[in-house]
Amino acid sequence: MTAFERQLLDEICRETAEQLRHEMHGEAVAVGVADDGEAPRLVYQTGFGDDDALESRLRPAWQEARTGGRVVVTRSAAGVELTASIVGAADSLGAMTVLAAEPATARGLEEAGRVVAALAARTAAAIERARLMQRVERARRHEAVGEVAAGIAHEVRNPLLGISSAAQLLRFRAQQDPVVEKNVGRILREVERLNRLVTALLDYGRPEPAQLAPGDPDLVWDEVLETNRGLLESRSLALARTRATPPARCAIDAAQLAQLLAHVLGNAADAAPPATDLTLTTTRLPTGAWRCRLHNGGAPIPPDLLPRIFELFVAARPGGTGIGLAICRRIAEAHHGTIALASSTERGTVVTIELPASA
Repeated sequence: MTAFERQLLDEICRETAEQLRHEMHGEAVAVGVADDGEAPRLVYQTGFGDDDALESRLRPAWQEARTGGRVVVTRSAAGVELTASIVGAADSLGAMTVLAAEPATARGLEEAGRVVAALAARTAAAIERARLMQRVERARRHEAVGEVAAGIAHEVRNPLLGISSAAQLLRFRAQQDPVVEKNVGRILREVERLNRLVTALLDYGRPEPAQLAPGDPDLVWDEVLETNRGLLESRSLALARTRATPPARCAIDAAQLAQLLAHVLGNAADAAPPATDLTLTTTRLPTGAWRCRLHNGGAPIPPDLLPRIFELFVAARPGGTGIGLAICRRIAEAHHGTIALASSTERGTVVTIELPASA
């Protein structure tokens, strides 16, 4: 979650807490948000004090509210806690809990539950609206940066061609001089590296529009894994795969999606220690959406880089260009989906891709 997204979420939660205090005299409010479909994480609380175990204590009620689709009532010495799921257009975004004095009648408790459920629905709409605003702003920024990057790449490509041609001519004319031969080889290797960078910048700055058609993303994975079998074998990596059952049906551009999947597979293979396992799990969500998780047990991405890892020129490993993951996010968003990275010393690194169901 970026700092901007966290700021928007804090503002939404504060407004929700004020409404709850006003409408039902709520004494405390806690909000948990599930960024990638897992258990909600506590992102905001007021009135509960410095309770380090609050998230763990509320998690069962959050889970029950999300799976049961109803307001969960929990009584304690402090009052009654009402928990409602924060349900978005396609899936549950998390849950919220309100602590208040217990109403004197069953009807009053039922009315309080309706108030909490209504405010949870408003919170869900506000979170989705904020995320949409963030995506639109990011798309505009990427478009502007992409135009500059493509312009620079176009201007650099012609001089690179001239340098490469001159080096080839010099190599031909000085075949008997090992010193010249060595240095010309170095020049040509650097030219090739810069040429790959220029090509990546052009791919980022002037992408082909996605040609979306209904398809099964797991079939694209089949092709990517077959093409990159040698990459896994060269590092003695075993792939443990679980497929979505039943298969998902999404609107995809098979070529662009394959580019995304091949890049994340290559990153995972580079990061994984030799002779270890990669875990690939794809699932079909209740909404029909497709979720893919690829895990490797390599060294974690530095925490200061993780929030910016999909930005242009932010490289997760030495020698990287910082363009590949930016292209991956652009492709995911062109499919109206998302891509996220979680990384820690204990869990390794997991990339999560979600694509919505085909209409």
